[in-house]
Amino acid sequence: MLAAFLLDADVPPALADALRQLGHDALAAAGDPALGSLSDTDLLAEATRQDRVVVTFNVADFVALTRELARADRVHAGVILIHSRTFGRSDVGGVARQLDALARSGRDLRNVVIYLSKRDAGSV
Repeated sequence: MLAAFLLDADVPPALADALRQLGHDALAAAGDPALGSLSDTDLLAEATRQDRVVVTFNVADFVALTRELARADRVHAGVILIHSRTFGRSDVGGVARQLDALARSGRDLRNVVIYLSKRDAGSV
């Protein structure tokens, strides 16, 4: 497996399927009652416990949450933010390709927050 991802409930589960086809370990909170019912704080904590990077369209809440963690000197496994003006929820292939390129770049994502870009992952 190349990378492990936990997709927030606002991310289509089809993205998890696409990531798995690319060789990644991916779980989707959408459709999973245990994960889908978690608050953002609990989802990030669970992702960190499982050493998974959170992928979300929920930019505002996760920026605030990761700032709180940084102020408290607490760690997380990484957060990738997707802005809906950059990638629509239906652009599963485009998001999967960018996440795959980012994961293959070898970049350490622990305690990192990334805004996913349509540029290549080397310049994200």
